[in-house]
Amino acid sequence: ELNAIAHSAVKSAADMNAKAIILITMSGKVARAVALHKPSVPVLAFCTDRQIARRLQLHRSVLPLLLQSKMDPGSSKTSMALLRAEAKRTARELGLLRAGDRIITVDRTKGKDTDMFEYSHNIKLSTIRDCDGW
Repeated sequence: ELNAIAHSAVKSAADMNAKAIILITMSGKVARAVALHKPSVPVLAFCTDRQIARRLQLHRSVLPLLLQSKMDPGSSKTSMALLRAEAKRTARELGLLRAGDRIITVDRTKGKDTDMFEYSHNIKLSTIRDCDGW
């Protein structure tokens, strides 16, 4: 399952001429899986654990970045949309992305008690827009 998600993200990035793949990861597993598919674009792996970030430095094309957020990506109460927005904003502030760049984002959302699934893997294509103040 993870291999298929990683393969799809790398292929989508190549097909859509994306400038980067942005991951939100707690364990680093998805970042390692994406790296195995030898992406031609940088993989920005946002995580909350310094030790995981250090380990991810060993993988091809992966640039680990600490996500400065009090939200727990593993919690069903956490809005993954807010974490994705924070990751995009951080990448933009660091000069890794600019207006007009296409990106692929990959994350895993924990389902709510009323959902029929425990986790949902998400792959999204976005184009960074020009915003005042950025």
